[in-house]
Amino acid sequence: MRRTTADATLHAVRAATALTAAEAVSWFIRHPSAGRQTLGYAFSAGAATWLLVGPDGAVEHVSGAGDVLADAYELLLFDAERELRWLREPEGRGAAVALGEDPAHLPPGRPVTAKPAPRRSATTHQRLLAGTPQPHSRAGWTTLGSDRYAAAHLPVTAVGAKALAVETVEYLVEDDHGNLDVADVRTVALRAVHQAVGAGTDPETGQGGTAA
Repeated sequence: MRRTTADATLHAVRAATALTAAEAVSWFIRHPSAGRQTLGYAFSAGAATWLLVGPDGAVEHVSGAGDVLADAYELLLFDAERELRWLREPEGRGAAVALGEDPAHLPPGRPVTAKPAPRRSATTHQRLLAGTPQPHSRAGWTTLGSDRYAAAHLPVTAVGAKALAVETVEYLVEDDHGNLDVADVRTVALRAVHQAVGAGTDPETGQGGTAA
C-alpha cells in the first residue's frame, strides 16, 4: 500500500456563478498565496499558451496572440498551494473550481470537496516537457525548442537547465479492500531540471493538445 501524508487532504470550492476566463482569474487571485507565483496555461482552438498572472490579475504571455483569455476554452492556473480549473461552456462562461489543502486559502465559493476528502500521497511526480530549454529575450521566461513540436514559451528561469518539468501531487482514496486509488492530481510547480535526462525518459510536449 502506498503511503499518504497524514494530515493533508484536498479541498475544493466552486464559484457561485458561471464566469468568463478573465473573471475566473480574478476570482482565483483574490486571495493569493503569500509570496507564491501564479502561472499556468490556457487552451484555445489554435494554441496552448503559458501564462504568468500578477497579484493585480494582469496576465502576461509571450505567445504573440491577442486576448488569450477571450479565446480560451480551458484554463489551468496554479501556485504551490492552490489550483484553478475553468472550462468554457457554449455561451462563453463556465464553471470555475479552486482546489487546495487549506480551505482558508481558497476563494469564496460553494464547497465541492469529495467525501471522504482525498488524502495527499507522500510522493510527488515530475512530468518532463519535450524540448530543450533556450534563453528567451524576456527575463523570467524560457523557450522550449524541439524538432518535433512548435516552440513553447514558459514563465520560468532555466539557465543551464537540461529540461523543464511540471511537478504534481496525487490525492488518494481507500476502497473497501484497503487499496489506494488516485482520486485527483494537483499541479504545484514548473521546474527547471539540471541533471541529465536519461534516454529511457518519455517526455510530454508543452505545446497544444497536451495536458501541460
